[in-house]
Amino acid sequence: MDLTRRAPQLGIAACLAVIAVVIAPYVALPADAATGLAIYYDAGVFGPRLIGVFAAVAVVVFGAGLGGRSDPATVAGAALVIGLFMALMALVWVVSLSPEAVTGITTQDWLAYHRWLLLACSALAALAAALYARALGLL
Repeated sequence: MDLTRRAPQLGIAACLAVIAVVIAPYVALPADAATGLAIYYDAGVFGPRLIGVFAAVAVVVFGAGLGGRSDPATVAGAALVIGLFMALMALVWVVSLSPEAVTGITTQDWLAYHRWLLLACSALAALAAALYARALGLL
């Protein structure tokens, strides 16, 4: 298996999953949960919206590495920094959320797992960047 190709592909998939997870509550929750969703997304220093922006940037970075349009070492370093920062932002957001912010929005049970899924997808993007850097012999 060629990790110099598979790791950026995994990174792109993980970042697209982060974006999908960020957007999912806006699409899946009923309209009456909009007020609670704003409180949920604004909790903490960093919110999911900012994590989604970093994920969109990371898609471009991983794509540049996959397509060979940029120096692989530079791409791996940038992807690693962005991935670790995304995972750290997600962790800070998860820790800063109060249980009332999650349970007060709606009665749908899947939202209780939303924050953990965002953290897992962000960590997967960081892992993919680390695998890419390792495949290039940088780590």
